[in-house]
Amino acid sequence: MTATVELDGVGKTINRKEIIKDLSLTINEGEVLGLLGPNGAGKTTLIRMIVGLIDITEGQISVCGHNIDKEHKEAMENVGAIVENPEMYPFFSGQKNLDYFRRMDKGVTKEKVAELVDFVNLTDRINDKVQDYSLGMKQRLGIAQALMNDPKVLILDEPTNGLDPAGMQELRRHIRMLAKKKNVTVIVSSHLLSEIELMCDRIAIIKKGELITVENVKEETKERYQFNVSHPLKAQELMETHYDIKSQLMDDNLVIELPPRLDDVSEIVKVFVNNDIAIYSVEPIKQSLEDRFLHLTAE
Repeated sequence: MTATVELDGVGKTINRKEIIKDLSLTINEGEVLGLLGPNGAGKTTLIRMIVGLIDITEGQISVCGHNIDKEHKEAMENVGAIVENPEMYPFFSGQKNLDYFRRMDKGVTKEKVAELVDFVNLTDRINDKVQDYSLGMKQRLGIAQALMNDPKVLILDEPTNGLDPAGMQELRRHIRMLAKKKNVTVIVSSHLLSEIELMCDRIAIIKKGELITVENVKEETKERYQFNVSHPLKAQELMETHYDIKSQLMDDNLVIELPPRLDDVSEIVKVFVNNDIAIYSVEPIKQSLEDRFLHLTAE
């Protein structure tokens, strides 16, 4: 895989307070990365450093091999971003807004703008005033503007704010299409964990300015099963005392985390049967991204 964004020991101190602490992360070409964290964790500060809006206190950030301090212009030529809400002129049409931004970059042609309008599915409404657009349409117009210079990296800070379910689905579809068809690296910050789970390949979770985990969204978590048995306390003691297997009682059911050394749940069933513990039911428990997030960010 080709790395497009590399953060190495990045730190940011504001008024003697560490906002970002020694953060290192590599994001690959064509990848959609979700940036997660509680309020005040430092997500927006990190995004503002990546797009060059605020200086780095320590460490370095590279975009497509260009250090953003030493080769700022070259690095930013590869970046498109929507930080918070897209800034558009409400009394202009979508087309007039895009034409305005096009004239700021001599390399962008009218044909390129038309291609982007089609890509974000705004052809039928591009000549309407932006003030008449839905929030989802404004976000898509913002994405078209951010893609004008053919960036290799697209950064979206809270792009789902205010969107209805249909708007979120449309935005998600376009982000996945960008990564798959155009090989764009997309970094998305959002509080909507269900959307991140559907949209992203990996997640990076920040807590109090520190990167606490990076993991694949689709990666299977440790398998957990809920057992309804005749003697739950005896079963729990058996698992923990004799087999060193973690378990907990929930509403008289025994929840067991399957350790890597066991091939499947049938081995635990066999242990119970051999110890005269009747099994009434066994159900798998799926851990959602929200469950993992709350567990990792709990105080």
